[in-house]
Amino acid sequence: MIIIGVTGKSGSGKSTVSTIIKNNSGAIVIDADLLVKEMSVPGEKYYDEIVKMFGEGILIKTPEKHKGRIDKNKLAKTIFEDSDKREKLNKLTFKYVGAETKKIILENKDKEIVVLDFPLLYEGGFDKICNCVIGVIADEETMVARIKERDRLPKEQIQKRIDIQINEDDLKAKADYIVDNSAKVKYIGLVKDMVKLIHKIKKDEEEKK
Repeated sequence: MIIIGVTGKSGSGKSTVSTIIKNNSGAIVIDADLLVKEMSVPGEKYYDEIVKMFGEGILIKTPEKHKGRIDKNKLAKTIFEDSDKREKLNKLTFKYVGAETKKIILENKDKEIVVLDFPLLYEGGFDKICNCVIGVIADEETMVARIKERDRLPKEQIQKRIDIQINEDDLKAKADYIVDNSAKVKYIGLVKDMVKLIHKIKKDEEEKK
């Protein structure tokens, strides 16, 4: 099994890169953001610990059908404005995402490739279980536009989110491969480049054996 980490700033286009790998190799993708979403609902232990940590003020009061769920924008605003709270939430998240990731990998031992689509791959130490890491980059204008369209957040909050995440120089120094997924990059070109990269990774890992 080859475990490929895919990481980068919010809005860089990590999920697009992960999907291309999946579609061209039969890999399974473990999406950290999706795991967090699934674990953040009432009845889950992760949800209970978040409410215990931040209080019921982060919960939705109305409409009734969403009552009791975590208000993602309130929680995001809280952690982006307080580094101590952000660190506490990250530690909690890493614990639960790590346990779920281990479980999924064990359930898919027959797969040739597993992709970890993790925005905080290095921060959580998940790079240690990867055979290699792909760092996805994009220009700031592209990232801001993507986050705005996806999350409908004000620009000030988007900028805070981008600024606290791993900077491009650090990512380039740490990652094994860098992929540019800015808006200027044509999708067909990105697919071609990723197919070549997948082939190279598989070849390199075979030679290590």
